[in-house]
Amino acid sequence: MTMDAEFYSRVAERFGGYRSDARSTDVFPDGRPDDVFDELAKALGTPHARLLDVGCADGRSLLRISPAYGDVTGMDLSTSMLECAARYRAEAGLSHVTFELCDATRTGLPDGYADVVTSRRGPLIAAEFERVLRPGGVVMYMGIGEQDARELKETFGRGQDFDSWNGRPLAEGIAQELSDAGFVVTSNQAFRFEEFYHSAEDLDTFLHQVPIVDNYDSAADKEAFDRYVAAVSVDQGVRLSRHWFIVQAQKPAAVEPSHS
Repeated sequence: MTMDAEFYSRVAERFGGYRSDARSTDVFPDGRPDDVFDELAKALGTPHARLLDVGCADGRSLLRISPAYGDVTGMDLSTSMLECAARYRAEAGLSHVTFELCDATRTGLPDGYADVVTSRRGPLIAAEFERVLRPGGVVMYMGIGEQDARELKETFGRGQDFDSWNGRPLAEGIAQELSDAGFVVTSNQAFRFEEFYHSAEDLDTFLHQVPIVDNYDSAADKEAFDRYVAAVSVDQGVRLSRHWFIVQAQKPAAVEPSHS
């Protein structure tokens, strides 16, 4: 099991899935990215379309969009997350959705299997996505931007994609990976938003549930945590600035042979 899979398994076992018990008030000037992703993905669905979701975690996000598709597969490397996903699927009564324990670099699916491939803050395996998509199929990727929680990471001196804000924008890198794999990038949308945690305890809970700061420990990181809370606390709460993006790309349609 990879370190990411181990982390998400611990989260699933402790919190019952990839979900946050932390109380926050969120402000989305560019729209809530998960809602935008849902609507874009639903718009691509048809009763006969096949959807493959990579890094599905506890499946709740996938289950929201799955009624728009005729056949849905979610893949993840965490057994504990997939156990949560199976429970949520049973509660929703969505029998056309299946979940698989699988390494997305080797899905084992046939060439041209899927109409749409989604990855929501999960892995991007551009070559495999291109292989399993039919000609004309679409890949949708949601990622974490280089400015995400920057002040928090600078305070801790570590974190997810630490120091990436000094390099090429991460969304540009994703778009380039897709282009290099033969896709045509059709959109690249950034989302900046603010989360205001109702208390320091709420932020502490949140940091245990996400991989923003690697190996976060309430006791060992107390000094840095307290410095951050003191620096960013405002009337609305303890501020955490976020930066996500959505890149959408299409596999070129098959070219009909010329009969001239």
